[in-house]
Amino acid sequence: MYWADEDVVFMVTSATPWRVFDEEAPYTEMDWLMPEEIRFLASIFLCQKRDDAKLCFYPLHHFAPKIARKSLKLESEKIATQLKETIAHNLRYPDQPYYASALEECAKLRYTLLDPDSFKLASQQEYWTNISTKDYVLLRGLSALLKSDMLSCYYEFYEEGTIQTFIALDASFQLILRRLRKEGIRNPNAKTAAKWLYEHFDKHLGFERQIMERYFEEFYDQRVMTLHPASRFGDSPYAPLAIDDFYHLRSSLPEIFAYLITGSHSVDFLEEVERRKSRKW
Repeated sequence: MYWADEDVVFMVTSATPWRVFDEEAPYTEMDWLMPEEIRFLASIFLCQKRDDAKLCFYPLHHFAPKIARKSLKLESEKIATQLKETIAHNLRYPDQPYYASALEECAKLRYTLLDPDSFKLASQQEYWTNISTKDYVLLRGLSALLKSDMLSCYYEFYEEGTIQTFIALDASFQLILRRLRKEGIRNPNAKTAAKWLYEHFDKHLGFERQIMERYFEEFYDQRVMTLHPASRFGDSPYAPLAIDDFYHLRSSLPEIFAYLITGSHSVDFLEEVERRKSRKW
């Protein structure tokens, strides 16, 4: 369940912490959202339309109470309202000092509520169904996109926000290589992935074919200089980035992930293709 109104925004999921979900996973003290939380939030995030409002989430994990019930009918308006009232009460009157500072932060943070009609929310179920919590590359890419938005809330962290889009970019690249192998292509590489991207996206939008040696080639050198202070390009005292680099990847990658997850283009992409075709005539 996802709830957003003028008083509070929260989500409820049946989730398992990473350390329980996969005992063989690498050790970390930097784990963030649980697998099912990433899956659920990403399924809403991907419902953005091409040229409409953008969803930007800022999930705070410090306050994550457990419900002492094995099952809840979250589709019930009564249950949903009770959960909302409980969360809102805890925001005003924290029952544990440990949560007080996190809840105070939640209560102070402001947000903008958006019109649901601005999004293709009818696709949310399909995204949720097809996002596998066992697909760690996919989860890493989606969580990186969510974090990139969080960082971009502060101008000082646009560089770090762009780095998160680079992580998501590499995750999408690996997922495309995986798909190409399943299609029978032996040893796919960055050039093969660039061709796949053109055939599945740019070609339909009417862009002329360019010979690309790398996937998202225009960002390759920037990624190297951003992540490596000293490289074959010389010493870099700062990241050679523009704000538009963040926005370009932020707008392009969700569409690619959505296609890789479902195997088909969204309705708004197909509508854009038809609009471009009609303009040619």
